[in-house]
Amino acid sequence: MPDSDNDKFVLKLVPCSRCGNPFMIKNNQKNSGEIFCDNCIKLEQRKKQLASSVLESQKEIKTSIKEYENKLESADSPDTKKAYYEKIKKQSEILTKSVELLKKIEETNNEKYIEEYKRLFEKMKKESS
Repeated sequence: MPDSDNDKFVLKLVPCSRCGNPFMIKNNQKNSGEIFCDNCIKLEQRKKQLASSVLESQKEIKTSIKEYENKLESADSPDTKKAYYEKIKKQSEILTKSVELLKKIEETNNEKYIEEYKRLFEKMKKESS
């Protein structure tokens, strides 16, 4: 019995629209528009997870800055006020770095850099605690 085209599992090699690396898709799979390899899809998912984690931490940092501002208003001694100013300054610097981090995450398409950004972010979170 001759094999029909419908029974064959035929693959074709296509380039990824993002990274350009070739990968295999089913021959009958539509190839219209952009098509991404599994690595680029996973990278994009990791970028989104890291970005949402950074955004969540930004909310926490903003809340802590507001708390310090409230404590600053009720502080009596100059030393206490100075300590709260320093805490607010440090939290603000971390918040600024997190915004820069979000920009870098969005711009990169390299797994290596995503891991570096993740470690940097974890370090920043520990410093803010």
